[in-house]
Amino acid sequence: MYKGEKVLKGKEMSNMPILTAAQERTREWLESQEDELESIAESSVVDSLDDYKYSEHTFTELEDNDDDDDDDDAGEEVSTMALGTRMGDSKGSIIRDTLRDLINSINSIQTVGNVNISNSTNVHIGNVTNINGNIQIIAETPAASRPRNTHRRVRRKVSPVNKPDPEQNHEEQELDESEERVSANVFISSQKFKLPKELCSIVPRHSWLAQKPMEDPVKLELPVKYVVILHTATESSEKRAINVRLIRDIQSFHIEGRGWNDIAYNFLIGCDGNVYEGRGWETVGAHTLGYNKKALGFGFIGCFMRELPTTDALNMCRNLLARGVEDGHISPDYRLICHCQCNSTESPGRRLFEEIQTWPHFYNIAQED
Repeated sequence: MYKGEKVLKGKEMSNMPILTAAQERTREWLESQEDELESIAESSVVDSLDDYKYSEHTFTELEDNDDDDDDDDAGEEVSTMALGTRMGDSKGSIIRDTLRDLINSINSIQTVGNVNISNSTNVHIGNVTNINGNIQIIAETPAASRPRNTHRRVRRKVSPVNKPDPEQNHEEQELDESEERVSANVFISSQKFKLPKELCSIVPRHSWLAQKPMEDPVKLELPVKYVVILHTATESSEKRAINVRLIRDIQSFHIEGRGWNDIAYNFLIGCDGNVYEGRGWETVGAHTLGYNKKALGFGFIGCFMRELPTTDALNMCRNLLARGVEDGHISPDYRLICHCQCNSTESPGRRLFEEIQTWPHFYNIAQED
């Protein structure tokens, strides 16, 4: 006996004729079903006892022919393909037709007889086909329903003889404006019920992700007699998202940089026309030295040395004053002052200070002194 030669035991020797007979019966049955199973070739029936090798790559007659015992299989090509690989129309149509026929054949077999169901929910009678895998649904918009204001691709050629003017250089160059922009039709342009401009809505602290105060807040005696107008001396924006970011940065600076308990202002007014809650109506602020315990501080988000806040921001400040009076937080005969009147500072900005002097209830502290 040579080294490496496999010795067949008696039990294995007895099973060999049985396996050979079973294979012969299988081949005879396939030959009798040639009319109905034309797509199944006899070469697809693989003998488990043959030395047939599989691999993830493609076998051709140029590779591993010495390992195959059957010469007829020398030209057979076996290939594998990763899921999600795009195929040609012919292969794709064959696969789609095959899957459709398979699903139809499964669903066409009904084995349900007489059924009596009572006191049940979510009952399904019949075959169920489950598809395991990713399903992608692509909805193609008809050309007639597509928005008309999307950009189109525009291509222009530059004349080699006449040189373009410097002012019209951007028009003569090749343009590619294929970037898709959001159509205005997808937004709601009209509402049945609109909030009136006179209504003063306040954005609460949790909406701009405010930190909790470092210590318990000190209660403010209401109604207050003074309201101080300030500015944050930061950038301004007409977008709510940017104002939220600015307010969070201001609170972090006041807590970590200045060592204060919370953001200094009682309320902040953005150029987007929103009023943001700072410390609120009932808490002593840290906005104006000497007036924190007897005044509310309204801070405009931005720096207004040379320009005014937006019209919406100014209107919201007036509405906030009116709401404070109506709710009992501000005295009806309150005095409106600016930060620069109380401390040596430019706040709320020269331009805004000139505007506040024209408002009702503006008070000149110098006359009191």
